[in-house]
Amino acid sequence: MFPPESHEPMLAIRSYASSRMPTAAVLSIGDELVLGQITDRNGGWLSEELLKLGLMVNERRTVADDRVAIAAALKELAARAALVVVTGGLGPTDDDLSREALADALGVELEEDGRALQHLLDLYQRRGRPMPAMNRKQALRPKCAQCLDNPHGTAPGIAARLGGSEVFLLPGPPNEMRPMFHDFVSPAVLGITAQAGGLQIATASVHSCGLPESAAAELIRPFMERGSNPLVGTTASGAVVSARIRAMGAAAMDGALERTVQEVERAWAPYAFGRDGLTLPAALGETLRRENAMLAVAESCSGGGVGAFITSVAGSSRWFAGGFITYSNELKRDLCGVPQAMLADHGAVSEEVARALARSAAERCNCRFGLSITGVAGPDGGSIEKPVGLVWVGLCDRDAGHGASTTKARPFQLLGDRETVRERIARVGLQWVRLTALGFGDVPLLWERPSQSARA
Repeated sequence: MFPPESHEPMLAIRSYASSRMPTAAVLSIGDELVLGQITDRNGGWLSEELLKLGLMVNERRTVADDRVAIAAALKELAARAALVVVTGGLGPTDDDLSREALADALGVELEEDGRALQHLLDLYQRRGRPMPAMNRKQALRPKCAQCLDNPHGTAPGIAARLGGSEVFLLPGPPNEMRPMFHDFVSPAVLGITAQAGGLQIATASVHSCGLPESAAAELIRPFMERGSNPLVGTTASGAVVSARIRAMGAAAMDGALERTVQEVERAWAPYAFGRDGLTLPAALGETLRRENAMLAVAESCSGGGVGAFITSVAGSSRWFAGGFITYSNELKRDLCGVPQAMLADHGAVSEEVARALARSAAERCNCRFGLSITGVAGPDGGSIEKPVGLVWVGLCDRDAGHGASTTKARPFQLLGDRETVRERIARVGLQWVRLTALGFGDVPLLWERPSQSARA
């Protein structure tokens, strides 16, 4: 942290006499956020981190690169929250206006911080080039504020007290914002919560795949009643439905959170695949490693999406052999041995071809499991018989018990654009492999439609 050159005392943490627990607010700055050109990932990350530290975020707001609008938002949020964290608008260009807006909200002028300027000069010197004149703007701060060291970029953060609220301006790039949050905001939060009585907050999440959100919510409805502690809520992202569980006060420390997590897992069995940061591909990997089983894939409409999901997991080579991207019928025939007559009679999007691809992936890669995906991702290419969003998923299990080998295929009808269909079916396919390895391969799955054949 760069102390003010006037050598004013460092920021003092406000003392809260109110019996009500203090709250936080998050303000994200940028035209590109307001216009939807990029997604605000900083806001969600900050909310989660603040909650871990025991401070609830009661409001998240997004404002364009407008000096007047940013200043007004700062005043409004600071009037209601003990802490306001702002991201974005600290760059060197004319549309980076967060520092100016904070000065307006404080009713003071900007001044140059000598230590922050020296940091910038040293940074460019290490890069072997002179500092552009416009970057000097990044050494400005409101007179009563402090600059915060940013070892990962050119934009120092800024800390100030606006009324009774602690305000932190942090840069927008996550690789700069996150370390600065831990270095400067976290200690302030701990001070705020300690002086407010230190209400304990604990959170957990349980993830599932294959259940509709409404059905998943119905199974845990008693835990979702407002006023419950722990309180459970559900969110859906793609094919994954998650239970977000929050315990406060005594419930955060007496085991109630863990008991609720276990109840949700039991209610969602066998669809629940993990807690907190565990992803579906990682959960599948844990299952296949326990079974000493390998997986191979043959992908058509998913175009390698299943393999990309799998290989995002470190160590996936221990359970994933690889596979084939057979987008054309010619490659389905030449690489995976799908008979030309089968392709001609049934088409690539069919139960027969899905089964043949899955069996070929398992046999040619010498794996226990072979997974195939072939369908119509859209936006065109559909027909009355095979509409856009129809995907056949095939699964071969060469060790299905008693030395038997089985190959099955299931049709799914998905809604959404091309990328949505591809992403969702990839996750559903991974979950089907996981469930099969656990002995639950026949449970119904989200978006599945009745098949005209039940052949094994």
